[in-house]
Amino acid sequence: MSESFRPTILWVRLNMTFQLIYHEIQKTLKKESLTLPQLDILVCLGRAEGLTLGEIGERLMVTGGNITGVMDRLEKSGFVYRDRDKDDRRIIRAKLTPKGILLHKDILPIFQKKWKEIVGILDLEEQRHLSRLLKKFSHGLFAMASSPPTKGQGA
Repeated sequence: MSESFRPTILWVRLNMTFQLIYHEIQKTLKKESLTLPQLDILVCLGRAEGLTLGEIGERLMVTGGNITGVMDRLEKSGFVYRDRDKDDRRIIRAKLTPKGILLHKDILPIFQKKWKEIVGILDLEEQRHLSRLLKKFSHGLFAMASSPPTKGQGA
């Protein structure tokens, strides 16, 4: 393989791996009538007393528009509700209902079992190595995202 193709092949492998993981998790969540974006929000809210949609978006690295539709469906299903701040009525926090708390408690072990099965493809040392590489990669990407664009990057 030519070294000039290595970055492209890496992109294809990363994308394919993400798609396969996403598909496997979606199959598991479908049995629970959930989507991955809904799980993401449930997990965020399960770890906090309440978050604004903007805070959820920041944690999940998605836009507020993406969050709104998912929140609407979770609210319609009775898993979350929107709560206005008593001191500043402009602030609305999403919170889990008792039904949402129960779902969060029930779905996490199911998700964790599936994730353990997926990462079990790698042995423990391979998992550690992949974790180190992904950490290095994500730190580099965060640094790249927070630095101003250089000439020729579409500034």
